[in-house]
Amino acid sequence: MFETDKWAFSGVDGQISLHKWQKTMDLITGLFSAPSGYIVQATSKGYRVVIRNNEGGSSFETNPILPPQTPLFCRHVAETNNILYINDASNNDAWNTLPEVVEDGVESYLGLPIHWPEGEVFGTLCLKDTKITSYTDEYFELIEQLRDLIEDDLALVYSYEQMREIAMLDSLTDIYNRRALNLLAQQKLNLALRLGFDVCCLFIDINDFKKLNDTFGHEVGDKALIILADTLKNHLRDADIVGRLGGDEFVAVMQLSDKSKISYIMDKISTEYTNALLKEGVCDLSLSIGYSFTNKQKQPFEALLNDADHAMYKNKQAYRLAKKAQ
Repeated sequence: MFETDKWAFSGVDGQISLHKWQKTMDLITGLFSAPSGYIVQATSKGYRVVIRNNEGGSSFETNPILPPQTPLFCRHVAETNNILYINDASNNDAWNTLPEVVEDGVESYLGLPIHWPEGEVFGTLCLKDTKITSYTDEYFELIEQLRDLIEDDLALVYSYEQMREIAMLDSLTDIYNRRALNLLAQQKLNLALRLGFDVCCLFIDINDFKKLNDTFGHEVGDKALIILADTLKNHLRDADIVGRLGGDEFVAVMQLSDKSKISYIMDKISTEYTNALLKEGVCDLSLSIGYSFTNKQKQPFEALLNDADHAMYKNKQAYRLAKKAQ
């Protein structure tokens, strides 16, 4: 799901136009005759200025991260989720020791929280002045209206990310669906061709899955699928691509520096899957896994996937023959 506790922007690149936010900030500082204005994002990792309008020589720079425990007016706003207006900071015992007051000469601060659409605090919209101010209720209403424009943009980002996740993720297992898998895997293959590293495709199928569904019902079958997806996510690297083609067919696309490790990886997946099934009280199941490697030539992902599928089918046939012989 969409994570609100991470940086939404990196420098000037992002999912919405920061130019629009810059124009909003310029408008606010102009209307308030304030020399400095900021949009600050707050996360558990700290505080970062996303946008600033600065004519007053503040020491702040856009983008550097300030640690979460840094004494800041904006920190108070983000942590309390309330508007803060200090109009005579140097004569206010609660605030006159802040570095912003002592070192930067901030006398007036007006800040209010900016929210993600579900209510979490994104950060702050704030104005700073080196003079004592006396903002009226009309000013507060105005800045709240302009804050709402920023929150509307965040709502668009939030909705876009949710729609993208729905379009790319399998609804049951929360891993990539076939469409996303094909797209991301082909990108990895293209990169591997340029940089010269090996890519391995695993095709993974649950043995006797139809029998499981017929005997215990689809609820148990769904649980077995979810456990396999979680096993792959937990025991493969974050950079590996894990997806579900449909039914009980899963795929993992990995960069490998040592091809000889593939047997260990497949055994690890099988063992950890069995352990997870036992832990969750699902009957014992095994996996048939086939693999294929890139051939140092440009090739479509479908070709790599078909080779792994054929290898998996051979292993499944061997499993069935061994089971009949018992």
